[in-house]
Amino acid sequence: MRRLSCLLSVFLLLALKAAVPAWAQQPAAPPVLNAPPIYTPSAALTSPRRLADFLQAARQNSPLLRENINQVGQNRIDSLVRARQNGVQVGGIGSALYYPSITNSQGESVLGYDNAISNGGNYAAIAQATKPILNRFQLQTDYQILASQGQVLRNTGRLSALDLRRSITDQFLTAYAAETQLSFSRSLLTQLREQDKMLRQLVNGGIFKQTQYLSFYLSVRTQEVTVEQDRLAYRRELGTLRALAGVADTALVTLEAPTPPSHRPLAGLLAPAQRQYTLDSLRLRLDRQAIDATYRPKVSAVLDAGLQSSSYLPVALAHSVGIGGGLQLTLPIFDGHQRQLQYQRLDLSEQSRRGYRQFLTVQRQQQYEQLEGLIRASDALLARIREQLRVADALVGAARQQLATGDVAILDYLNLVTSYRTLQFSLTQAQTEQLRSRFALDYLAEQ
Repeated sequence: MRRLSCLLSVFLLLALKAAVPAWAQQPAAPPVLNAPPIYTPSAALTSPRRLADFLQAARQNSPLLRENINQVGQNRIDSLVRARQNGVQVGGIGSALYYPSITNSQGESVLGYDNAISNGGNYAAIAQATKPILNRFQLQTDYQILASQGQVLRNTGRLSALDLRRSITDQFLTAYAAETQLSFSRSLLTQLREQDKMLRQLVNGGIFKQTQYLSFYLSVRTQEVTVEQDRLAYRRELGTLRALAGVADTALVTLEAPTPPSHRPLAGLLAPAQRQYTLDSLRLRLDRQAIDATYRPKVSAVLDAGLQSSSYLPVALAHSVGIGGGLQLTLPIFDGHQRQLQYQRLDLSEQSRRGYRQFLTVQRQQQYEQLEGLIRASDALLARIREQLRVADALVGAARQQLATGDVAILDYLNLVTSYRTLQFSLTQAQTEQLRSRFALDYLAEQ
């Protein structure tokens, strides 16, 4: 019995292979690339200080980027699954059904199914193999859809990486501006404390009155409060930057000055933001092709082998072994013109896609030109502030020397220091905005 079952299985596979003619061979599955790299967190960057270090840490720690890598891997697996679905599918069917029949003394049936229909029972153990054939168009469409989905996922990953870079860069500039302001406040406090010692001697020598010195003393205490406020602001901005990058650190370190990016032209149609609409156009075309594929006839070859009998007796089962085969045809006839309705739905989606792409093209060009104008204006403003700051620094230095001899009033000196502090703050803000515009232009040039 076992030998007979093995022979039937071999015959089943050979017959199924021969049932598919050469001209109906299916397209091969698209090549599957190597499996995506499994994310393994590297050693955490301890107290990163450069923008490049924060960007590296953010790319390593971002769950969104890891999820995108996993989705690309799932898309590769979906291609393999579709290839397996087009292969031979083998299943087993087993049944043991008994249909009792009760008769009276005259032999007439009182209870039970008609024996001509039920045969009194059904005992079967069958192995069935099916193989889709003549479905080259459907298979090609499915492979193209999966390949298009993979391109969309990879393009989405590029956009996510660019958005992450933009958010990290923007926060880094904010933190660097806070750190620059803290550094200036500290240096100014150091100068005021040195002058405070000198003024005490001048007050003791009778050159300045005690009331005049109290104004300067109040200015020193105010600057100490300013330093603490700037330190808290810098700690807060640095903590936000580390949270965005996924860096577990609380040390108050000094950030390195970022290097301004080079000026690049606006990205063209191959940029990720533009490419997504090209991929949407491809997806809509494939959706139309998939609709056409659903209305094509579907043919499958079916072969089975096993035993099937109406009796459970071993003698009957031994003589009920056989094989069978044939073709299954599915042919759509009428569905209420759903095909045309789906075409109209795709046409509306195409109109929306064109509108979004046209709007994005105009918007990107306008943003690029606006950023170029902001950079030119920032350059002119920085030059002007630096010139004013140079003059203010010279005035403060001269007033500091005259203060030692009592030739300048303390209030006049404090007014000069206040103006110098305001100019320095304006310089920090202008530098930050210029860097922000340059990095925004660089992001737009690549997006």
